[in-house]
Amino acid sequence: MSTPAGDGGEAGQGLARAWGVLAQIVTPATLIAAIMMYFGAVYTNNMYGQLGVDQSMLGLSVQDYVLRSVPVAVEPLISILLVSLVAFLGHVCLIRCMPSHNTVTTWITAGLIMFGVVATAAGTMTLVGWAKLPAVYLPLCLLLGVTALAYSAYLYVKVIPQRTLSPTYQLMWRTVFVTLFLALLFWLIADYAQLRGQEAGTEHWGRSGGLASTVIYAPRRLYLKGPGIIETPLPDPNAMYRYQYSGLRLLIHSNRRYFLLPACWATSPEARAIALPADDSLRLEFSLLNQAPAC
Repeated sequence: MSTPAGDGGEAGQGLARAWGVLAQIVTPATLIAAIMMYFGAVYTNNMYGQLGVDQSMLGLSVQDYVLRSVPVAVEPLISILLVSLVAFLGHVCLIRCMPSHNTVTTWITAGLIMFGVVATAAGTMTLVGWAKLPAVYLPLCLLLGVTALAYSAYLYVKVIPQRTLSPTYQLMWRTVFVTLFLALLFWLIADYAQLRGQEAGTEHWGRSGGLASTVIYAPRRLYLKGPGIIETPLPDPNAMYRYQYSGLRLLIHSNRRYFLLPACWATSPEARAIALPADDSLRLEFSLLNQAPAC
């Protein structure tokens, strides 16, 4: 008959074997690249969606999405690391002071339980539609609540009043907490990437003048219309390009296309993004030294 310790050891060995099999199927580098690609895709799709460009037209590669995820993921990850460092230092101080300050530890545990219950309840009520929180604050509330409850349970079981659990229950508790923590963290960063993408798209609406000024030369009329676009016929009948279009801003070059915005994009709700082929049929000139359009 196996003992509880034996059960925990077998469970730990089983978890280690499962992790070994998973590591052979999906390497850590592949997993990190997949996560970064997802964050980059969320950010990019929301930004260009705000501008009326469907992400399927961009044809961005995995490398493009990964590179675009870096500025999105760095800020929350640095914040999480700083919070984790402060929490670790607080944990070390609490553990060292615990034997001589049991009353303080009891009050800290009670406060963590109260905070965890309130934060988890607020997130759960928002999740089921009984309350309303901004998109980013919903996973943040649940993440903080679950973490506070898990840490208060650790203090209660390990220190107050020196209770013990079998290794099997400890393994189950830690596995559930780590899985839930990582899922909520993933949800939080994905919502943050979506918010940043929407903000970037809105910023383009407000100041498209920050984009590269673009002039197009075409052999035939392109009938480009939009606020700020100026069509100028060129006088030389023997010239290769007969029409000039100014008052455009380059949004992105991707999938063998140029995606452009009218210079006065923000002045009209009916303004549309323009996609042109990136081939020899057109000549494009770019400049960052542009003047604000007279919109």
